[in-house]
Amino acid sequence: MKIAYFDCFSGISGDMVVGALIHAGASLENLRAGLKRFEGLPSSLRYEVSSVERSAIHGVKFNVLDAEGNPVDRVIEDHAIDVDSSSHHHHHEHEHHNHHHHHTLHSHDHHDHVERYDHHGTFAGIKSQITNSDLPERVKEQAIKIFEAIAVGEARVHDMQVEDVHFHEVGAYDSIADIVAVALCLDELGIDAVMTSPIPLGSGGMIRTQHGVMPLPAPATLEILKDYPVRMTSLPFELTTPTGAGIVRALSIGRLQGKDLQVLSTGFGAGTRELPDRPNLLRVVIGDLVEEPERETVVLVETNIDDMSPEAWPLAMERIMNAGALDVWLTPVLMKKGRPGHVLSILAEEAMQEKITDLIFRETTTIGVRTQRVQPKKLPRKELKIETEFGTVRMKQIETPDGVISRPEAEEVQRIAKEKNLPFSAVYEVLLSASKTEE
Repeated sequence: MKIAYFDCFSGISGDMVVGALIHAGASLENLRAGLKRFEGLPSSLRYEVSSVERSAIHGVKFNVLDAEGNPVDRVIEDHAIDVDSSSHHHHHEHEHHNHHHHHTLHSHDHHDHVERYDHHGTFAGIKSQITNSDLPERVKEQAIKIFEAIAVGEARVHDMQVEDVHFHEVGAYDSIADIVAVALCLDELGIDAVMTSPIPLGSGGMIRTQHGVMPLPAPATLEILKDYPVRMTSLPFELTTPTGAGIVRALSIGRLQGKDLQVLSTGFGAGTRELPDRPNLLRVVIGDLVEEPERETVVLVETNIDDMSPEAWPLAMERIMNAGALDVWLTPVLMKKGRPGHVLSILAEEAMQEKITDLIFRETTTIGVRTQRVQPKKLPRKELKIETEFGTVRMKQIETPDGVISRPEAEEVQRIAKEKNLPFSAVYEVLLSASKTEE
């Protein structure tokens, strides 16, 4: 599986993601051609990259410019809102729907001078625009998912329906370009999935928005990243924007931690401001996820007991096994103060942990258990049936590094030994011989 891993040591924003993906190998010309095909963006816009150096690391800054070469997010405040000023009601309604705080869609730099384009576009409108475009299907799908993630977060903050979230500001042209550009780059690079580090958020500061001063992290950013691992920092800057959060929420399948990645290329995308304690860059690592054999995650639940009658152990162990444990065993130990005791150990699937723990408390005298997650590694096996002089018998076939071996199931050997009044070893040998003949 080919993945793009976002190493967000300084946060994440839309333009940083685009810059990083271009630096990692995505084509600027392909990106420009794709954005020109999208009718939701004016044909007069220009898409440029510049080289930025932070802590002696070269990064790429992605810029959306107007026809005169000015960044489209830095314009005079007087032109911020285009509404019918003759109608107080209209003005109020416009403000009610104008929910996205445009500053939050740019890398780490709020601007007091923000141009907002009068799209009157809801999430439903933006979705329709993308759906009806001639962009590749995967690009459409991913761009819509990003817009939807942002809309869901905004809807929660502003107490409205997701479809009705007004993209007058999130739909400012540079932000639309960032989102569609991310989808275009991921498609061109053949990325199957996105993974990230935990997402750092600036905190302890305020940020000026069209709707007044708001605390960091921006409320929408936190809503969008609900259930995703985040890390609060002491930096009073907006490290992660709603667009960056939307990209993570929509596309990421989780954290890379504990998985192996074969690196193919890397890239750095630059944010706008200088940060005091870290280079303001986003690193992307493109690589193949090394697929490991499937391993089930199980828990090992253990308890030490020194005050239980030996006669009670067999029933307790039987009941725990019957409740769905994978394995149960008892180990004699010498405990503190020289007392002989036992360690009761149970392996169970993670979903069974609570049930098994309750049963331990019910069936034993313990007052506490300890639990740890373990990852067993098993040789691949399958069950097969063979014909023998004792009739049809169940065998297990195991794939070892040295080849496939077959072994009789112990329960089958025991059943036949009882039926025929033969020693266990004699039956085992006959079945082993029969399985080798069949191979």
